Amino acid sequence: DLDPDPTGYTAAVLEVAAEHGCPVDLHTDGDDPARLARLAAMAGGLRPGVALGPCAGLAHLPLETAGRAADQLAAAGITVVCLPQGGCTGSERRTTAPVRLLRSAGVRVAAGSGALRDTANPVGRGDPLEAAYLLASQHGLRPEHAYAMVSTTARAALGLPDVRVEAGFPAELLAVRGERLSAALSLAYSRIVIHRGRVVARTSAVREYCDSEPDPAAGPDLPRQGRPDSGGGPGS
Repeated sequence: DLDPDPTGYTAAVLEVAAEHGCPVDLHTDGDDPARLARLAAMAGGLRPGVALGPCAGLAHLPLETAGRAADQLAAAGITVVCLPQGGCTGSERRTTAPVRLLRSAGVRVAAGSGALRDTANPVGRGDPLEAAYLLASQHGLRPEHAYAMVSTTARAALGLPDVRVEAGFPAELLAVRGERLSAALSLAYSRIVIHRGRVVARTSAVREYCDSEPDPAAGPDLPRQGRPDSGGGPGS
C-alpha cells in the first residue's frame, strides 16, 4: 500500500510469480475497493495462488462495498489471511477482516499471527489456538470453522497437503486436552505438538482449588505442581 505505484508494484510481482510458478503473499489493509478490484482482475487464474492480508480495512468499508470486494476476491480465487490477535499497522486500527462476510462470499479465509510483542501489540503470543478462540468469541464463528482457519485452511493457503489421523497422511498433529473442540479452544493449556511423527513440544497445566477436600469417589488427588522429588506442594 505504501509503494508510490501500488498497482504497478502488484503487476510486477504477479508477473514474476507467474513466470516462476510461485505463490504470492501481499500485505495490504484492503481499504481501497478500487485497488482491490484491480488486484483481483490481475490475480485471477494465477497458479499456485495469491494471498492477501490482513485486510482489516475491509471492515471499515460500507457493507455493500465490502460485499462487492469479497465477491471479486472469491471469483479470483484469492485467499485472505486475517490477524485476529492484531495486525502490525499500529494501535489506531485494532480490527480484523470481516471473516463472516468473506466466508459467505466464498473466499478462502485463513488466520495467522501479526504483531508479536512489538509496538502494535506488546503482549502478542502468536498462538494459533488463541487466534481461533478470538474468531469464535469475538467474530461469531462456530468453533469448528474458527479452528479450521488456523489448521486445514491455513495448510491449504500454504500449499501443504491435507492431514488426517489415518495411515498415509503426514504426521503433523496437535493434541489438546478437552472434552470437545469448544472446550479445547476455551482452555487450551495442555497440549502436545507432533511434527513429522515426533513430539516436538509439550505443554501441561494443573488447576488446583484451595481449601477443598478431595472427593474419594473421584479417584486419586490432582497432581501437584513442582518436581516429584522436591517434596513440596503448590508453588514449590
